[in-house]
Amino acid sequence: MKDALKHAVDPDAVPGPAAGEDMLASLQQMLPALSTREARAARHLIANFPISGLGTVAEVAETSGVSTATVLRLVKRLGYAGYAQFQAELKSQLEMRLQSPLIRLDAHASEDDDFLSGYFGQLAEAMSQMQSGMDRQTFDAIVELLADPKRDIHVIGGRCSGHVARYFVDLLISLRQRVHAIDADANRHPLQLLDIGRNSVVVVMDVRRYQDEVIEFAQMAAERRARIILLTDPWLSPVARVASHVLTFPVTSPSIFDVMTGGMAVADALLGAVARVTGAGGRDRMGRLEELRDQQQRLSRGNDETS
Repeated sequence: MKDALKHAVDPDAVPGPAAGEDMLASLQQMLPALSTREARAARHLIANFPISGLGTVAEVAETSGVSTATVLRLVKRLGYAGYAQFQAELKSQLEMRLQSPLIRLDAHASEDDDFLSGYFGQLAEAMSQMQSGMDRQTFDAIVELLADPKRDIHVIGGRCSGHVARYFVDLLISLRQRVHAIDADANRHPLQLLDIGRNSVVVVMDVRRYQDEVIEFAQMAAERRARIILLTDPWLSPVARVASHVLTFPVTSPSIFDVMTGGMAVADALLGAVARVTGAGGRDRMGRLEELRDQQQRLSRGNDETS
């Protein structure tokens, strides 16, 4: 077992630098196999990723409470030839996180290729990669939490992801009780945190440029011992620092705007899997919902006839 762990973090066993979108996940996954000092440096990098790694190697070492040699060993374990290469990747990822549609508009201004073909081609490729790259264990663990009737579910989204969050809530409510949409108004968040505790699950949908109020809500919910599920883009919302489970989906396309097609696909997949797990209970609940809708329609028709 020790040999397996050693091989898992052996610099010679790493085929190349971890992609920026995987760097945070790599740091988190290798924590159990790191030495005490290496783990201390890794936790510092995780705590405010990617900004925590933008200082000099001496500054990162001092802040982490370790030697520069320890930081350089950790960087090598991640697959980078040196600290400069590691830091260049961090800077690249920070730039990607902060990109606005206006910046992307300028970048694509001179392009004259077939937009529609490129759009659907990239979308098809992204869906294929999601299918093959989805972490099945994480997906199944999330479904188990969402289907557990003993847990209350709270869902929050940001400016771009909020409509997917609302869609997710509307359909999940039809399958189970105790599902709540978190208000977009941050002034109401303390009120909505009141009943969140150790049996709560908070589903967070957050994509670049990540929203402070969404991040703060997740942090406060985590402090109240709620389980945090994060659905985010490949660059990872800072909510990842407190999340129990993270699923990512692509947001880039030939459009200047980030697209939520991947986020909707993940939401639909989770809903479909939860429906299977809830079984007869979910079916009965949906049946009662349909009866209420039919009753509403009959009342509406009756009111129309008497008016």
